Amino acid sequence: MGPHRASCMMSLGSADLPPNATLAEVLSARARRTPRDRLLVDIVGGLLIVSAAAWARPKGWVVVAAAAGCLAAYGLWALAEVHLLERPWPERTPHEAAWRAIQQAAALLGVTAFVLFLFAALGVGLGRLIS
Repeated sequence: MGPHRASCMMSLGSADLPPNATLAEVLSARARRTPRDRLLVDIVGGLLIVSAAAWARPKGWVVVAAAAGCLAAYGLWALAEVHLLERPWPERTPHEAAWRAIQQAAALLGVTAFVLFLFAALGVGLGRLIS
């Protein structure tokens, strides 16, 4: 791993993560450090931008909506991650199965939004070259 990639990973992750941490570990550590209010802002802001882009439909609106969908999905996934933090043995997470289902659905939506973002950005970028 080059020095630039290592410095990028350190800025994304926390100091307690190993240098070869996976994306899931980095995102999980970041979710644990982020205040819940910020995660709610991510969710609401992402949904508002998706709605506004779908309503107004400016040029390249799918790219904007997909990027905002990624933001909203990350906020929802991270909020579920915070709710599912490990607790001492006798204590249980209320509605644990529901939070796990929400987290899995948010991960699926996030990956779908990211793939849509990639293809939409390619479509916008290559649209003039091909036609």
